[in-house]
Amino acid sequence: MTELAVEKKAEITAAEFRTLNRCLDDAIADAVTAFGGARQASANDGVEALHSRLNAFSDEQRRLVDIAIQSYDAIKTGSVGMTGATGTLLTHTLAEMRVLADRALPEIRLAYAKTALAVN
Repeated sequence: MTELAVEKKAEITAAEFRTLNRCLDDAIADAVTAFGGARQASANDGVEALHSRLNAFSDEQRRLVDIAIQSYDAIKTGSVGMTGATGTLLTHTLAEMRVLADRALPEIRLAYAKTALAVN
């Protein structure tokens, strides 16, 4: 600004220069505040997404554990065998639990790491 004023042979008073500096300071402060707010909003979105993933994981895990327990209880009574439909259901449920853990836990860990980085 000062170079342009010299080039155009325009005088800048001290009061005008102070006003310019105050305007620049306000603009910089507003930009920093907006950036911080956007960053916090992004971090909050990441936390919400992680929370949603954890809820979905725990709901699915709870459902599979309930099926496994009910299947095991039925087999334990002795009225159904391990080689029948109930035993097959238990085997499939346990396999689904393994797949769920293998798939979901790395995703959750990655989301947590991203969220932790965004917050810091």
